[in-house]
Amino acid sequence: MSGNTRNCSSYFDARQRDGEIKGLFFLDKTQRDTEGKRRTDLHFLDLERGEISDVLSTTPPDVPLGPTVVICANHAYAIGGMILRGGICRCLNHVFRFDFKHAERGWRKVTSMLYPRGLPEALAAQGKIYVFKGSRHCFGEVYDISGDCWVPLCIPSIAEYSGVSRPVLLDSSRSRILVHFFGDRYRSLYAYYYNDKSWVCLDPKFPYWSPTVGIVGNVLYVFHEISDEICSWKAYDVQDKKWLPVKWLTEFSLHQPVTAPVGAPLIHLGNDKWCMVWHSITLNCFEYLIFRMWRNGHGGIYAAAVDGYRTSASFGSVNPTILMP
Repeated sequence: MSGNTRNCSSYFDARQRDGEIKGLFFLDKTQRDTEGKRRTDLHFLDLERGEISDVLSTTPPDVPLGPTVVICANHAYAIGGMILRGGICRCLNHVFRFDFKHAERGWRKVTSMLYPRGLPEALAAQGKIYVFKGSRHCFGEVYDISGDCWVPLCIPSIAEYSGVSRPVLLDSSRSRILVHFFGDRYRSLYAYYYNDKSWVCLDPKFPYWSPTVGIVGNVLYVFHEISDEICSWKAYDVQDKKWLPVKWLTEFSLHQPVTAPVGAPLIHLGNDKWCMVWHSITLNCFEYLIFRMWRNGHGGIYAAAVDGYRTSASFGSVNPTILMP
């Protein structure tokens, strides 16, 4: 593991000038504290150099197990989580904030959510954090960062009898959040317009969704695994509401990410460049695949490798979690 921590600033510099993302933050639960309990450490993965920083910060003991961590501007928020007491797992409503610009301050508690939530879906948009599910009593709520307060989220009727697929997805160009609902007999794609605080059904029969999903412009990309050996990408035009053919170019045909595990996040690095990243227990390292996907002039999608597309960074871990930018 590299001791280099100077490249963390490139993440924020790139975001501020609307350039490509150069690195990613992740949480690791490999080390143990003085009492022998597993601790959660924050690291930085430099995608250009294949280097991993030393520990940037360690979450305090009072942060519950399994919180959902969201990055917003120069801060990270650990939201909700669970605690085991007397053999019973109980959800908590705690929220902690970490300032990347002032790492020496550590994680500090801010206003708690209205309801306890375990492993909620969450994302940040325009100075607010939107939290979905994880509670039996409330579908969702919104945190206003500047006002340091939480308010309930309006509920679509479908939420009363269906689950939410992971993850919820920000479609910032349309000021909305895409939420995929699933039930026993159906799968539907909805959009929550956060400026209008309204829900719209985009497609009542939307079969494909996975943890590896992203959107740029009008095209929604979904990594669809068929079996352990065969996988494919699905591309959907959210404006014309139709599926598009996806073609791997010749030079990329032998390197399709067929071995990537289910749940590897899809990260838009900027322009038409994408990244999938996962931790290989067998190789004891992070592997990440950088490639391009763009719309061609024939109504379809092309995909191709980027030079030096596949890289690894040595790092032993038992439970790493990549934080979405």
